[in-house]
Amino acid sequence: MEQQITIIFSYHRVETLPILEKIMRQSDVIILEEAPNLLFEKMLKGEISIEDYLIEEMFDFPNFSFRFFRILQSLFKEGKKILQIEPYMERLLYIHNMFLEGRTPKDVELNPELKEVYAIEKKASKALIDFYEISINSNFQEVVEAVKVFAKADAERFRFRDILRAEAVLKSLPDKGRVFIEAGAIHQYFKKYLCEKLKNLNISTVFTLEEIVKNITGKRWIFPPGDLLTIRYIYGVKENEELENILSARALIYIMIIEKEEMIPTKENKAPHILDEIKAVQLVNRLDFQDCDKLYRQIRFTNRKKALSIVKKFVSEKCS
Repeated sequence: MEQQITIIFSYHRVETLPILEKIMRQSDVIILEEAPNLLFEKMLKGEISIEDYLIEEMFDFPNFSFRFFRILQSLFKEGKKILQIEPYMERLLYIHNMFLEGRTPKDVELNPELKEVYAIEKKASKALIDFYEISINSNFQEVVEAVKVFAKADAERFRFRDILRAEAVLKSLPDKGRVFIEAGAIHQYFKKYLCEKLKNLNISTVFTLEEIVKNITGKRWIFPPGDLLTIRYIYGVKENEELENILSARALIYIMIIEKEEMIPTKENKAPHILDEIKAVQLVNRLDFQDCDKLYRQIRFTNRKKALSIVKKFVSEKCS
């Protein structure tokens, strides 16, 4: 069989698991977007429990992770080759461990590979801290500018991360067979870089919940405003201040109304997260810059439920 590569754009939500499992079962090699872990193979073999592995790693989405690793254990028993490839995060974890051991930034900077990651992380962390400080007392335009500065730093991080991972994946690809590659939806540059390197090869892409998204929006995927802004910077699209301002403004509202806790699918709602995201995106897309300015001051110190209620009421009154 010739080499067939499928890049799966997904996110760590329980609702994605049926589609992920279906595609992984059709694959010979599964490449996960994870830094290598020495305990991973032991977990796959059942030598340590999934619960112990989760505790060791402290995953952000435990309900998804437990179910996902249970599927991986089954696939491993079937003889699937499962790889963890995420060199940027691998280097970042190594840096964290160095600091835990009492090493200093100077020690990190002696290693060229670690130095590059450390510099990018330092820049992004500073931009994020600056944003938090600016968001407390500054006017809305200044907050928006801080969002753009962070998005540019984040874009630099994503671009470098995607290049590193693509290069590592290229070295691990089998000569033939079906390959499943996991990637977060924002990692579009990873796909671009990989496709450029693997000319004339059979590469396809899938968004795990694209059927649901397409039925509602007519598009394969719907990116939140903050992701759209970051992707513009990743690709170095020509500057458009008005567009970047409105994306930043909407991102500030979006992040306060989106559900961040894990939701478990039910018979009535099989995809709670993606439906919530679509509604949130559609809601903020009805706001102009001045709307976001007004709403931001009203909701920035409220909880998600109250913020969502205020935004819905505002949009309803605006459109009535």
